[in-house]
Amino acid sequence: MPAARHAVILVAGASTRTRPLTDHRPKPLIPLLGRPLLAHILDELVGLVERVTLVVGYRAEQIIATFGDTYRGMTLRYVHQTEINGTAGALLAAAPIDEPFYLLYGDNLIDRADVIGVGQYRYAVAGLPVADPRSFGVLAVQDGLVYRIIEKPTDPPPDALANPGIYHFDEEVFPLLRQIIPSPRGELELTDLIALLSAHHPVACHVCTGHWIPVGTPWEALLAARFLLARMAQVRSEPYVAVNARVDAHAELEGAVVVGEGAVIDAQARIVGPTVIGQNAVIGPGALVIASAIESGATIGAGAMVGGSVVGAKAIVGASAAISHSWLDDEAQVGHHAVLEASATATQPAAVVNNLLTPADVRTRGVIIAAKAVVAPQTVLPPESIVR
Repeated sequence: MPAARHAVILVAGASTRTRPLTDHRPKPLIPLLGRPLLAHILDELVGLVERVTLVVGYRAEQIIATFGDTYRGMTLRYVHQTEINGTAGALLAAAPIDEPFYLLYGDNLIDRADVIGVGQYRYAVAGLPVADPRSFGVLAVQDGLVYRIIEKPTDPPPDALANPGIYHFDEEVFPLLRQIIPSPRGELELTDLIALLSAHHPVACHVCTGHWIPVGTPWEALLAARFLLARMAQVRSEPYVAVNARVDAHAELEGAVVVGEGAVIDAQARIVGPTVIGQNAVIGPGALVIASAIESGATIGAGAMVGGSVVGAKAIVGASAAISHSWLDDEAQVGHHAVLEASATATQPAAVVNNLLTPADVRTRGVIIAAKAVVAPQTVLPPESIVR
């Protein structure tokens, strides 16, 4: 059958685990390299679908105001999940749909190839090889067909495939959704749909070949930004400087560096790619920025070091401060000579980055600074601190 020309993306949740980044914005609007998380997901659908239904809830007005009625040639429709009662309830809110459609979650960076993969079948679920599937829903597969999804099994088989949330369905799933009863946590679970569907139709398993990065915590948001920077470096090897940016003759730009309009790079500053310097950002004299995203209007003080980090819009890093693998949200301030430390966590990361980042990069966590929060001069913050 022909693949869908319609996609449904679930973006209704409040996402408490990503706070403080979602205290003042919905998760789909977390900025990654100057653009919202949801924009990077929609980019993978361009040319594949004509219509996208967005199931909204938490701070829906911000999503609607950001994206409007169209995105890169795709028509956008918004439906409200008035009762936040689980992922199956979210999909029910999208009814009626009378055609095949892709179903995606609005908090995962996914690969276009895997969207195409599930679209080869009338009903299909993507399966993802991961190092430790115990924290996922795991696909129960027999003869290449999925017959149910087992939530967070304690003893999964060594070849278990996790559920990354990439599906291909059609209108016949909606009567089945209405049969789902609340789970022990009181929600209507989309994973329960698979057992109901497989009793009536074959549900194919597409094994993912592309990247997959969930954004379920602030550190995973940072990992997503780092991954997008690394992917940028695959197609860009030389610096790009906007026409009206100002780069001092004694500054150094190395590798995949993008300098936005109105940005200023002062003398003796060194920018090492992959790095994006946003519009009107200022990198002070002698500052060092490595593999980071500096958002619009941010300021990096003289002699400061920023590595593997995101510095949000209008945020300020004081002179001689040291920032490692950290996220400063919009208008945050870090005082002079402050240190934000980082270290590798023992936690097995869930993301699949296709070797674009080293294992150390994937595991390393620094500090999360909330929007408008202030870190006093000369403060030293240990890894995994959160400052509100």
